[in-house]
Amino acid sequence: MSEHDEESGARDEAVVIATARDVGLTIDASCLPGVVANRVLLRRYAALVHGFALPDTCEPAFEYRP
Repeated sequence: MSEHDEESGARDEAVVIATARDVGLTIDASCLPGVVANRVLLRRYAALVHGFALPDTCEPAFEYRP
């Protein structure tokens, strides 16, 4: 793991702990690595969605069918 990865991991962990504290939750130390990993994964997914160019000329879907 590089120094940048360690700094980023520590920052992600601090954000998770602070966010949990803000909403009145506690995260057990044994669960913290998994919570941090899920946060990182969800941020990557969000970046993919936000990075997808959708022109204004696209027609909306009429209804959703899984």
